[in-house]
Amino acid sequence: MPNPTIEQVYGEYTQDHRELMELVERIRERHGIDGLAPLLEKLHGLLIRHFAREHFPGGLYECMGAYGSHHHEELKILVREHCVILSAVRGLLDHTLVAGSQDEPGMLSEVAEVVAQLRDHEQREHALAEKLMASERGKAT
Repeated sequence: MPNPTIEQVYGEYTQDHRELMELVERIRERHGIDGLAPLLEKLHGLLIRHFAREHFPGGLYECMGAYGSHHHEELKILVREHCVILSAVRGLLDHTLVAGSQDEPGMLSEVAEVVAQLRDHEQREHALAEKLMASERGKAT
């Protein structure tokens, strides 16, 4: 059985990415910290599952890594960001659970920063996958 293409593997993550970005948007739109903890808890759980799937054998990162060592540095950065983002979301969640109204402006600023990091990460991951899919399509013609 032939190895799946990058397009097939990346397609398996479409629903994950959509669900993550919808939740990120809900978090980004918050104007206060009331009700933020359950959203951050859900985000943390989704990220653990999503990042693990990307790292599993046969996952997106293994597939992208097979396109040559010239992509490995970019992949290393993306993998490192998974750890940073997960840690940041967990820290936000923990902080939110004990935060008072005086902490709200700082918390909302931190949330905006982490959301921006996650969105940027996902965009760069998508751009790399798109570049690899385009190169694969070019080989097929």
